[in-house]
Amino acid sequence: VMGAEIMAIATFLLGRAMGGKRTAWLAVGALLGMHEFWHTATQARVDMIFSACITMSLAGFFLWFCNGSKVARATCYIASAFAVLAKGPAGLALPGLVILGFLLVDGRFRMLRTFWSWPLAGFVLFIDFGWYALAYHIGGNEFFELQVQHENIERALGTGGFSSNSNFFTMLGWFITRMLPWNLALFWSVVRRARGESEDSAGRFLHAWWIGIFLVFALAAGKRAVYLLPIYPAIALLAARAMDPMIVHLPRLLRFRHSRPSAAFAADKRRLLLQGSRALAVAILLFDVTLMLVSRDVWRDLTLEKSRLAFADQVSAILPAHAALFAAPELDNTDVTVIAYHLGREIRRKPIPCGDRNDYYLSPLDSAQRAGDKSRALVSSEKADIVLIALLSPSRVPLDSSCTGPSLQ
Repeated sequence: VMGAEIMAIATFLLGRAMGGKRTAWLAVGALLGMHEFWHTATQARVDMIFSACITMSLAGFFLWFCNGSKVARATCYIASAFAVLAKGPAGLALPGLVILGFLLVDGRFRMLRTFWSWPLAGFVLFIDFGWYALAYHIGGNEFFELQVQHENIERALGTGGFSSNSNFFTMLGWFITRMLPWNLALFWSVVRRARGESEDSAGRFLHAWWIGIFLVFALAAGKRAVYLLPIYPAIALLAARAMDPMIVHLPRLLRFRHSRPSAAFAADKRRLLLQGSRALAVAILLFDVTLMLVSRDVWRDLTLEKSRLAFADQVSAILPAHAALFAAPELDNTDVTVIAYHLGREIRRKPIPCGDRNDYYLSPLDSAQRAGDKSRALVSSEKADIVLIALLSPSRVPLDSSCTGPSLQ
């Protein structure tokens, strides 16, 4: 939620710099009207934090580009450093790609010298390399293989279990469907281009933003719809910049006429502009709320959340305080995390066949059924697909390697 708020604020600041307060509010309204934005904002996942840091970094750069603010430049560097801490080297690569692409297209590549700061670059390296060095000191090769090799290199190349059936057209489909109707502003950009109208620097920056990041994730092997989240502010701002002139020209669109310029004419024009702004704001708000109410994911998540929390309360009521509680390896990570948080205790993973008598297990319903008469179900939730079982007799095989491996840690 905090990440979503930061992203919305950064979008507002960019909108104000690119067109004024009306553009800023329109951009925030468009951003809130994107399903993936507010859906991710309600989940404790890294994607929203990462996207908020990317947005802050790019907002800092553009504000520096507009007025040369040292604070804005520092924000760009520091937000990129935080993006690396959130999700790895992409936190530096994505803003860097957008900035370089924009300066090239805008014909101002020499500004890179002014933008560069050795102290700020040193601070970024100190924060990021320092954290990775400390993490490697603690986790060693296991940390490196998981966080660097597996989560970044193998995910990008499609090795190590990350290969999937998703392709470029899958990502394109997500791009088209997840940002409707705001991505229709891209067609408006094409129409303006066909008319001979050229983009200003702000427009070129926004196009460099969404094109650069989209191509990175479209070419990477690992693909998920939420990976497009960092480009949502750019699309929202393009939509706002397309809607804003419609309000400005509302009197002409309504064929407003007056015999001669006068104070009354100016007052009527201001009234129409104010009414048009309010009407558009109400329309966007209604669209956003309707999108939330008709979303299947919202009701599914609410039902699952209530079921999971009710199950956690039942477990807390019947589980002895000092009982050994484990999670079956096949149980969803989110279930384990949420229940462990509400119980206020650590829940390690261990295969059910490795358990001892009087051990308690959290397990999916089908896995518990395979335990047979060696266990007894105490409480369960069909909607959350989870059950608490107690082992009635030891079933561990001493020489079974699965009972001594990493699953026990």
